[in-house]
Amino acid sequence: MPLSVAQASIVMVATLVASRVLGWVRLSVIGAQFGGSPRDLDAFWAAFRIPDTIFNLLVAGALASAFIPVFSGYLAKENEKEAWRIASSVMNAMLLLLIALSAVMWVFAPTLMPLLAPDFTPAQLELSTRLTRIMLLSPIFMGLSSLFTGVLNSYRQFLSGATAPLVYNFVIVLFALFAAPFLGISALAYGVVAGALMMWLVQVPELTFRSTKYTLALDLGHPGVREIARLTGPRTLALGAVQVVFFVDLNLASRMPPGSLTALTYAFQLLLLPLGVFSIAISAAVFPALSRYAAQGLQVKLRDALEQSIRWILLLTLPAAVMLIVLRRPIVHLLFQWKDFGPDLREATAAAFLLYAIGLVGHALVQIVARGFYAIKDTRTPFVLTVITIAVNIALSVLLAPSWGISGLALANSIATLLEAALLLALLAPRARLRLAKLGGASLTFAVASAVMGGAMFLFIRITNVTVDLDETKLGLLLQTLLAMSVGALAFLGVASVLRIAELGEIRAALRGGHGPGPDIVEGTPAAPGG
Repeated sequence: MPLSVAQASIVMVATLVASRVLGWVRLSVIGAQFGGSPRDLDAFWAAFRIPDTIFNLLVAGALASAFIPVFSGYLAKENEKEAWRIASSVMNAMLLLLIALSAVMWVFAPTLMPLLAPDFTPAQLELSTRLTRIMLLSPIFMGLSSLFTGVLNSYRQFLSGATAPLVYNFVIVLFALFAAPFLGISALAYGVVAGALMMWLVQVPELTFRSTKYTLALDLGHPGVREIARLTGPRTLALGAVQVVFFVDLNLASRMPPGSLTALTYAFQLLLLPLGVFSIAISAAVFPALSRYAAQGLQVKLRDALEQSIRWILLLTLPAAVMLIVLRRPIVHLLFQWKDFGPDLREATAAAFLLYAIGLVGHALVQIVARGFYAIKDTRTPFVLTVITIAVNIALSVLLAPSWGISGLALANSIATLLEAALLLALLAPRARLRLAKLGGASLTFAVASAVMGGAMFLFIRITNVTVDLDETKLGLLLQTLLAMSVGALAFLGVASVLRIAELGEIRAALRGGHGPGPDIVEGTPAAPGG
């Protein structure tokens, strides 16, 4: 049964929470198993960069900006046969490209790694090359998984696609725990490949159940395929620019003390729980609806769905950012400092995470506002803005890294992301008729409630710090952190009640299976033309 946007968001939030929590477990296990060998762990994260880039360039761009809008548009016009001809052609072309590019990177990996990590030792470079070659199978399986997810989401079926990352993390945890004694750090590379394979296989039953109309077609001249190619170009270039930032960070971090790349990676991964739960989930759930509203010319519905999604995301990410900033050290300690993950890595991770968390709201807004552009089939504007902000990010990274270390890299990312979000919103507002004054008023109330929450948590931590030592007792630290979160949540809800933040009621209504007092964005509800 097709889900409403609110219900789809809840499904994706629930599975993403589980996936991100398991992602934290994955990082914790990896740190515990290999934290005592920071050079090897840095080599693994460096090796991961090339396969991840292949996936992002060839799949993520096409899926987010082009495939779903075009496929959904054909479904909305009740032309399912042609929709599946397009899907089959794109899937086949994508698979051939992924195999070809992975093969090329396998050949050139020994040449590329010294350029990416110039200050790695010869042993690190040899290890990174070997791990890269193993993991080059993963983008092929992840590409198939993502395209299956895109098809299922277009049919408003979200469960198996949202569950796939959970399976991915679980498989890597199993390899880290049980294969590491035999394979060493290579177990992580094999775990990535096995996890990617399972991400794809777990979705096959649901898609097969829908009487999949997949064929071996490779109709590159089909108007729908050409439209996807046209829309994909700018988005792929934008993602390529984003990958440049990761490669610059890798290059700069490789020149820092051993473990710096690992701490930077852990800090960024820690940011992905609130980002994935509150922004990516809601944005992905609402995107097919935005695409249909745009295709059908329902301007008011498009605006209302965008505004509600932005308000929900801000309501959730502003307090999350404040909470993570205030509680960064105990959170990093509780999640990651186990066995071989020592105090030095903990402090480096917490310092970088503080500055990453400042940009959380920017990351969250970029997810939804960019999808607003993609829904109206404009990928050029987000691309231009991404290139501008990427240039800012790189310049700031090079400027700040010598004196700030990995914290400078995190701060550069946050500044650039906030700038990108502001520019995207300013340019989308007139085209989608967004009511910025209304959004600004809501944002102000969220910020006030979040500030009070942060102050309450900070005071609680200061008062109770005399009884807790980060290096002595995890149980006491866990109790203190949970109580601080509770105090903060109560403070936030109290201020929200006084300020009458309506979005809390909308979310409560969505959790009960309906939708709140906001706009009618439930799928399948008839609407008058233009509204």
